[in-house]
Amino acid sequence: LASWLCVMLGYSQATIAEDLGTLMEYFQNGSTSSDISDNGTLFLNMMDRWKEDGDKKILMSQIVTVYFKIFEIFKNNTVIKKSVENIKEDMIMKFFTNNTASKVNDFESVINTQVNDLRVQKKAIFELALIMNDLSNKPHLRKRKRRQN
Repeated sequence: LASWLCVMLGYSQATIAEDLGTLMEYFQNGSTSSDISDNGTLFLNMMDRWKEDGDKKILMSQIVTVYFKIFEIFKNNTVIKKSVENIKEDMIMKFFTNNTASKVNDFESVINTQVNDLRVQKKAIFELALIMNDLSNKPHLRKRKRRQN
């Protein structure tokens, strides 16, 4: 079982490397190196500045969101469709370590929220106080009981 898992993981990583190569080749056609290098990196410098695990997870969620939006644009492109699907699946497995379909669906639902819709705006504002409450640093609700002499 362990050897089978190692073979599958190795195969998966080789496939991902090939898919990344396919995407890079697709996007290099007709572009110059200055297209990519102008104004520095898109995400890499940010990743260097965000060191704490919790902070980095927040930034990574936003970066993954951008990639999912890019993948959505190219989902019908016959040249890179399979590579995009493979990379997205691998990204999901790595980002959602406790990979449950409901978490992935929730994440994609948040990504696809239409903020220009008045109904969505009203619901979001109605829920804002609860969201802000979750964001705040709550002191431990459980208080220690003192011994009574």
